[in-house]
Amino acid sequence: MDEMKAPSEKSIPTAVAAVSRKGILPLLLTFITDRLTPARTPYTLADLLQAELPGYQDIRFYADMPGTDLPAYRHHFLPSVSGADGRASWLVLSSGGVGGAFGAGVLTGWSKRGDRPRFDLVTGVSAGALISPFAFIGAAADRELAHLFINASVTKLNQRRSLLTEIFGQSAIPAKPLRALIDAHIDAKLTEKIAIRHRTGARLLVVTTNLDAQRSMVWDIGAIAASGQPDRLRLIGDILEASASIPAIFPPIRIGVSANGMDFEELHADGGAIRQVYMLPDAFYVDPDLEGVCPDIYVIVNAELAPSFQVIPQQSVSIVERAMSSLEKASASRGIARLAAFARQNRATFRLAYIDRTLPIDRRLPFDPDYMQRSFALGQSQGRAGAWEFGPPIGTSLLEER
Repeated sequence: MDEMKAPSEKSIPTAVAAVSRKGILPLLLTFITDRLTPARTPYTLADLLQAELPGYQDIRFYADMPGTDLPAYRHHFLPSVSGADGRASWLVLSSGGVGGAFGAGVLTGWSKRGDRPRFDLVTGVSAGALISPFAFIGAAADRELAHLFINASVTKLNQRRSLLTEIFGQSAIPAKPLRALIDAHIDAKLTEKIAIRHRTGARLLVVTTNLDAQRSMVWDIGAIAASGQPDRLRLIGDILEASASIPAIFPPIRIGVSANGMDFEELHADGGAIRQVYMLPDAFYVDPDLEGVCPDIYVIVNAELAPSFQVIPQQSVSIVERAMSSLEKASASRGIARLAAFARQNRATFRLAYIDRTLPIDRRLPFDPDYMQRSFALGQSQGRAGAWEFGPPIGTSLLEER
């Protein structure tokens, strides 16, 4: 009977230590990781620089392209349409994860107010990418937009993997629920509406992070929709999913490309991994030429911007989470300040909406449905009231978490 006893608590770490000393543990961890992560086709930097999607041409560019490339891509990143008075309406939608419900609320509330413009340029990063197709179509897509963030199906995003898969696999949450949510709302009819607007000169741009290149990739969603390619709907879904795939929460997305006679896959993930907001290529800010167009620029940030006060436990997970939150706020504020300066320089108007208070959230859930309902309601209130700021907060008034 003694031989059948369960090992004591002390014997387990002793056994692990023994396995480690024999060099078996690293092999075991490698074996587990190999089984939980799919293999990739190796390729070179030369291949990356020549990579194109089969059947498509000129549907993407890097946000940090050199200034010499701007003329060739100008018709992609600048709309060729504006209002009768020569002014255009541009909308910039930030990252923010679960806070994307706020942006959806602002737009639907703005529609109810009755003075929401039809946007000539819409850009989206991460959560903003999911909002962007509906914002581009206009108020007619508000119902779908609201359902995307506050429908009961959103709770399926909180499905967790096993602890072993979370640690050694690609993500904490499987990809299927997010993709199912996207596919349920981005259909052939919506894609055709995007294509029609693109043909008039309006532009819809979504940002992903090319993990292999460590660069922000900007995708011309309208050009893809108008391409006529049979897989255009799937590709748009891939791009939106990639842009919203928060690292370690959702797995990155493989996008098949070809170069130098070989096929391989790039790995794309959350656009917010590099930048929280995107409006124009980096090089364009150095010497902007809008050819007389004076845009009205609206920026919706799906997150808090003001610093917040909270006594943080001296625990590794809490410290990392707090540091990342601080980094994201600082990055977003810098990006927004740049957009505001661009607006002043080009005699454009600038308006900003963001989550201006701390809302209760259950941090055990990656996508807390109650938080999403509250942030949606806050956004609707701001949209109805036309409550816009003229720049990011400067940190003199801290929010307090309760």
